[in-house]
Amino acid sequence: MADEEHNAEFIPTTLREEINFPQFMAAFPATMKRSPKALQAVWLLRTIKADTEISLTDLFLKTVKKYPDNRVLTYNDNSWTYKEFNQWINRLAIYFLSFEFKKGDTVVVFIENRPEVLAISMALAKIGCVAALLNSSQRKKPLVHSINLSNPKLILVGAELMDSYLEIHDELNYPAEKVLVIPHEKHIEKFEFKNFDILCKSYAPTEPKLIYKIHAKDICMLVFTSGTTGLPKAAVISHSRWIKAYCGFGLTLLQLEPTDVLYVPLPFYHSTAMLVCWTSVVAGGANMVMKKKFSVKEFWPDVQKYQATGFGYVGELCKYLLNEPIHPLERNNTLTKMVGNGLRPGIWTEFKNRFGVERVGEFYASSEGNLAFFNLFNFDRTMGFTVNPHAIVEYDKENETPIYDKKGFMKKVKKGGTGLLLGEINDLYPFDGYTEKEKSEKAIIRDVLKKGDAYFNTGDLVHSMGFNHTQFVDRLGDTFRWKSENVSTTEVEGIINKYKGNAESILYGKDSNIAENIVYGVEIPNTSGRAGMVKLILTDASKSIDFEAFYEFLKMELPPFAIPLFIRIGKNTETTSTMKYLKSHLKAEGYDCEKIEDSIYFLMPDTKIYTLITPEIRDKISDGEYRL
Repeated sequence: MADEEHNAEFIPTTLREEINFPQFMAAFPATMKRSPKALQAVWLLRTIKADTEISLTDLFLKTVKKYPDNRVLTYNDNSWTYKEFNQWINRLAIYFLSFEFKKGDTVVVFIENRPEVLAISMALAKIGCVAALLNSSQRKKPLVHSINLSNPKLILVGAELMDSYLEIHDELNYPAEKVLVIPHEKHIEKFEFKNFDILCKSYAPTEPKLIYKIHAKDICMLVFTSGTTGLPKAAVISHSRWIKAYCGFGLTLLQLEPTDVLYVPLPFYHSTAMLVCWTSVVAGGANMVMKKKFSVKEFWPDVQKYQATGFGYVGELCKYLLNEPIHPLERNNTLTKMVGNGLRPGIWTEFKNRFGVERVGEFYASSEGNLAFFNLFNFDRTMGFTVNPHAIVEYDKENETPIYDKKGFMKKVKKGGTGLLLGEINDLYPFDGYTEKEKSEKAIIRDVLKKGDAYFNTGDLVHSMGFNHTQFVDRLGDTFRWKSENVSTTEVEGIINKYKGNAESILYGKDSNIAENIVYGVEIPNTSGRAGMVKLILTDASKSIDFEAFYEFLKMELPPFAIPLFIRIGKNTETTSTMKYLKSHLKAEGYDCEKIEDSIYFLMPDTKIYTLITPEIRDKISDGEYRL
């Protein structure tokens, strides 16, 4: 549900579909059976305004009161009931109050997937403060930027990520007494910072008493996106937004019951896990199994162990499962439902049939945006249905601009057409945006269909299926998706611009042989997302670059998912009249060494060495013989 949670899969024309009236009416009865909870959701959404005195805690405590002894969270062999988990949250909340935090104060949370991230974020929300949920793979400049952007009163660092934090601690110039380490059973080193767990244990598990009120419009979390500007942006999650997720996903789309177990192997610094899955669990009084990270080998044993009835997904996860040989435990499994985004239309039916999943809760949303689609009617190969006011407008991909009519307004596409998706901004569907106002303003388009209107620009092309249903087609701009993460091309280009050459010349600051670099994503058949490719223009074409040193540099500066899988060495590249690199033809050409005059290199998965692509290597990549 963040930038990072947009579907990012190109859908071929042959898979673009339309929904007709008989199909829509046939799906209606089954949907109406699920209406009681949906009506509750509509009531909440219609009655809660920005100034309404309400917080996510009110809904959580309602479930705690109704199901105190139900399991709410399971991690490895540990589990908590709703009552126990709320008591843990309370201890943390009262501890945070001892810092004399004010409403709106921010705490950075930099830890890997484990129960603490959920307990801490809920505790901060309970006292009106904000959890800045940092991507645990961030390092160096992006990490410094995210922390500074948060303006935190306190920094919480998991012991497992302390090495990454220590790299930038001096640069932050942040007082050591305002940095606390969250212990980890496998990381028992002694650090100069105080132990968070020890400090919290003595506090009472009672509900904290506040001297101020919390309103729906107040911020409860920051979720960081890659964006298109080169560095992460902090998307604002208000209590109202959490409640909308609770209504949309929990009460309407997934409708879990107290007997349900939702398996979530996704990162909780992203909104699919933290908002979509977590609110669905709370809305149903269900149990959530949190996994440190997704493992294709552990998936089916875990489903059996926890008797999971549903799971949270991103498209890549589904493809990994489908690519595996049949697992003995996948037969007669307990799964009946799934919630997430990015399930490729080409594998949708095969996935449902092979694993016996009855309900695919596909959705489309973004943490910062004001528009969401839900597969409420359980159609195949759609990102769903919406009641949000929106427009799908004609778009010129070559010139990267919407198409305007003679009056200067954009033109809506008809059913069956493809265009740019925009979400109308109004009082009922506001645009929360980012912490930086100028970045929020850049995401707004004004005077779209009439003078004075305003729309959130999703930056995504979608196919209009009719009956307010859409299919995702492609993502515009300088971001592509790989390994369930968004990669900002501008950020990677900026990092490569810092490269000084071989290992020796890095130390001595000599210039590299790289004059220009252009980063973009390319498609690999039957692979989710796009793999990173960088085209390098060399200062001296007669000299090569040290690929080994270059890769070591990239490893130091970038998270693994952002390291380009391909390198293309060329002599020049095309630009627009405004000096922007033209990338569309580069994306289309991909890595076909027989059609491209430039030399192309592939980062071999086993050796981690950039190797010149031959027709044989190209075919192995395309046929899925390399595990990417």
